[in-house]
Amino acid sequence: MKKMLDNFENYVMSAGLTVMTFITVINVISRKFFSMSMSFLEEITTAMFLLITLLGAAAAAKKGGHLGLSALTDLLPKKHQKYVVLITWAAAVVFSVLLLKFGIDMVQSEIRMGITTPSLGWPEAVFGSFVPIGAVFILLRFTQWTFNTIKQSKEVK
Repeated sequence: MKKMLDNFENYVMSAGLTVMTFITVINVISRKFFSMSMSFLEEITTAMFLLITLLGAAAAAKKGGHLGLSALTDLLPKKHQKYVVLITWAAAVVFSVLLLKFGIDMVQSEIRMGITTPSLGWPEAVFGSFVPIGAVFILLRFTQWTFNTIKQSKEVK
C-alpha cells in the first residue's frame, strides 16, 4: 500500500499517457481515413494533459527534480543548505496554496454557471478539478521532499 501511495502520480500519469496515446491515434486514423475528427477525444486528451502536467510537477517535487533546487543548494556550505530547502518549500507552499485557491474558485464558478464541455457535454468542473487536485499533490510532495532532505542532512552530520 505504501508503494502505491508513494508512486500514485506515476501510476496515474502512466494510465493517462496510455489513454492519451490511444485516443490520439484513433483520432488521427479517423481524420486520415474517414475525414472525420472526433472532437470529444480532443477534449479528453486536453484534460488528461492538464492532469499529467500537474502530477508530473508533483512527481518532480518529490524527487527534488525542479530546476534550481540543487543548483542553489550545492553552492552553499552544508550547514546552510537546509535554509535554502526551507525557503524553497515556503515558495512552493505559496504557489500551491494560490493554485489551490484559484483552482477551487474556478471550479466553483464553472459549477455555478453550469459550464459544460462543447463536445461531451460533461460539466467543465470535472476537468477543472484537476487544478486543485494537482495543487494538493504538489504541496504534499514538496513537503515530503523537504522533510526527507532535512532528515538526510541530519543523518550526514
